[in-house]
Amino acid sequence: MSGPDFQIACEVAWDHGVTVLLPEVHVQTLVAASLYEAGAQEGDSIELGVTFCDLERSRELNMEHREIDAPTDVLSFPIDDLTEELPEDMPRELGDIVICPAYVKQQVADGATMLPHGPGQEEGDSTLREALERCIVHGALHLAGFDHERSDQDAKEMFALEQLVLDRVRGAAAEA
Repeated sequence: MSGPDFQIACEVAWDHGVTVLLPEVHVQTLVAASLYEAGAQEGDSIELGVTFCDLERSRELNMEHREIDAPTDVLSFPIDDLTEELPEDMPRELGDIVICPAYVKQQVADGATMLPHGPGQEEGDSTLREALERCIVHGALHLAGFDHERSDQDAKEMFALEQLVLDRVRGAAAEA
């Protein structure tokens, strides 16, 4: 991928006892590719966090922020745009993505992944790795301002972009 020269600082964290199949550099690659396709501009400096949590923490966050008393695959917590108050050379903080690998694993095992999202999607991801990759991209696109819940058209755009990012990253990995 060639495109705008932008900097991204993506801090990846794992809650105690949580293991993930994806190396940190792969998580960062998925986030960077998502932001690139979402329109990161030349010279942008962006910061965000990705945390992998357990079922209980996912449930707590989902209850606190969405009033749903159940764990979920991915949650995004965008930071309100305060960039006008920051000097130009300060990085823009997008927010945080929280992913629950245990929930995603259950969904894959049950053949009930809700990912890929969107109309016309009949099958979910077949492996835990694929489903986790999709969660990372999905969360990053939410932080970049995409929202599949606003309208059917917004959903189509977001899910198409999600698939484009995954196809490109997976294609590049296969060629390496």
